[in-house]
Amino acid sequence: MVRSYHVEIAALAAFADEKWVDNLLSHFTVPGVESARQGVARRITQRGLEHIALVRSLARDVGLPLARAVDMAMRLLDSPNGVIELPGPLELRFDRLAFEAELSSRVAEAAERSTPARRGRRLARTARPAGESRREV
Repeated sequence: MVRSYHVEIAALAAFADEKWVDNLLSHFTVPGVESARQGVARRITQRGLEHIALVRSLARDVGLPLARAVDMAMRLLDSPNGVIELPGPLELRFDRLAFEAELSSRVAEAAERSTPARRGRRLARTARPAGESRREV
């Protein structure tokens, strides 16, 4: 079974807020992210977390527009050596091992700090046996 995460974990791991992650996932197709229908939480795999974190870094740290950052992240993560050629004599390289280690650490920390919101109906209250009071004095 593939482990999946929720948007709050992805946001914490990518140093973004949840609205930014929701907007990214609403406007772009990101590998490793499953969306069902409205009202159903998205399922984000490890691959999806990698894409979201790299897109965030490319957009924030490098200053790429979001559409370009999504494209570059896909190309970098699909590249066997973490290098993509750019027009002319340029290439873009990233250290995949360092990136994955840092992301893994952030995900572990985020998982400790967050709790997914319950979805659906509240659980029914159980009836108390006759004669049992609510508070003991």
